Amino acid sequence: MKFDMYLPENGLNEAGMALSLMIKELDIGVPYADMLRIRVSGGTCQESIDRYYIAHENGACVSRLWNGWGRHENAIGNFGHFFTQEEMRGKGIGKRLLEMWHEDIMAQPKKPLGLFCTGPLSLYKAYGFRTVKPDATWGGPMFLPLGNSPSSFGDFCEMYYEPSDTLICRKATVEWRHEIDCLLKFVFFDRGLDFDIGDVSYLEAALLYHPNEAKLIFTEKGKCVGWILGDEMRLYPAYNPKSIQHYEI
Repeated sequence: MKFDMYLPENGLNEAGMALSLMIKELDIGVPYADMLRIRVSGGTCQESIDRYYIAHENGACVSRLWNGWGRHENAIGNFGHFFTQEEMRGKGIGKRLLEMWHEDIMAQPKKPLGLFCTGPLSLYKAYGFRTVKPDATWGGPMFLPLGNSPSSFGDFCEMYYEPSDTLICRKATVEWRHEIDCLLKFVFFDRGLDFDIGDVSYLEAALLYHPNEAKLIFTEKGKCVGWILGDEMRLYPAYNPKSIQHYEI
């Protein structure tokens, strides 16, 4: 059994080839899987940092784990795609990948503000993850604050969503996917608001299937605070839609 990292920006290695084979036929037509294949193939390298932690044997991927964030300041990170082949579970392989990931992310000189995921608290609590809802005992939406980020979700949002008199609308790109599909989506979940636009539940799906209709909303300081699909908008509640004064499409 080999335990290796795969960074698409560095080109395909043995671990990357094993991962590519594993996900080749995975949930075709499902947004997360379609985007995963694009990321693994290096299709988002110019906009996104993606790091894969792979256990592989004889050319086959046994277990996988990923985290990634956009190539910009004050980035929000995503963590997930954690999967171990059923027949290999209970052997400590996934735990070894988690430890490999945790050591790596903590050693990164330039980290995102935090990593967001959805899963069981019992699995991730030991690595610093905490629930968005403080009283949640099972898990659900969770985040791992990094660097000097606040430890509570409410304080984290207060730090990120700074006041801005002017908002800017730009064409959506995958570079900012985690700011919308993780942080903002968790905000809407926490407040009981409707995040979906029509039958589209994620910016990721909009980027894949409606790329010409998807736009993003930024503050003057470059924080990504909302998304638009067609004529509908989802904006962090503290901002006024009338503040959108510039369109850079």
